[in-house]
Amino acid sequence: MCVAYLMCRLADTVEDEAALTSEQRSLLYDTLLAAVDDPGDPARAEEFRRGWPVIPADEYGRLIEGTHHVLAAYAGLPAELRGPIHTCVREMIAGMRSVGVVLYQNEVAFVCGDMTALEQYCHHVAGTVGVMSTALFEARLAPRGFAADAAWREDGRRLGLGLQLTNIIKDCRVDAERKVSFIPPGFVDWAGSAYRLAPRRKGELFGCCIGHLDAGLRYTLAVPPFESGIRTFLLGSLLPAIATLEVAAPGTETHPKIDRTKMAEIFDLITSHTAEDQMLRNWYTAHRKRTLNSLFT
Repeated sequence: MCVAYLMCRLADTVEDEAALTSEQRSLLYDTLLAAVDDPGDPARAEEFRRGWPVIPADEYGRLIEGTHHVLAAYAGLPAELRGPIHTCVREMIAGMRSVGVVLYQNEVAFVCGDMTALEQYCHHVAGTVGVMSTALFEARLAPRGFAADAAWREDGRRLGLGLQLTNIIKDCRVDAERKVSFIPPGFVDWAGSAYRLAPRRKGELFGCCIGHLDAGLRYTLAVPPFESGIRTFLLGSLLPAIATLEVAAPGTETHPKIDRTKMAEIFDLITSHTAEDQMLRNWYTAHRKRTLNSLFT
């Protein structure tokens, strides 16, 4: 999972770097894809590193400088584990390349024209990761008697969508400050030049996100309780997501985030009660209910 995350993060770093021209970004995508196809050739990693006009002076820059380590670790994985990662990175990059601006309002570039486009965007950048993670989990679970089915695999993909939508909702005002919106224009109201979610459409937006997180809860609790590592990994994303939506629902904070007390509560829950399905379900349901109530108060 660590190697898989870093491979995806390399693609994300290309997408997120605002200083790149479209030509430079396209070239970096090409060289990264070539490296993913042939990770055993050190020249591929070096070509990707050299393709950066300026390597960022932050943790992402350190990742770029260490691309050869990531690719070496990836090349050393068994073929049945490399396959899902390879597919994910290729589909993710294809999706990133398809993203464009559909509309400008008040100098803000809207990336998604409607909810269908938003869900498609979330699939490209996070649903693909859900599919990949599910395949990696299945490789571990199947020899232990776990019988995966199509519904469970789809719930894994939907967990990725829910986590991405949570981040988009949480960061929507921050994104607008840098002149971009992933939330469709029909879900935004303007008070002069101030960006905010339209109260009349918030229920639809949050409802879509919560529906995907509900699928993520089913997915997580279907994992056998003795697989505490996988459960802890999944709960560590799912529970903060529903708690974050509760903070974001009133729409009163520009930077909604859960506090340290809540994070400590979540940490205790996922470390001490990982196998207690009803306790986990009750905690999630309580935050889900408060989130929905906050939308209409």
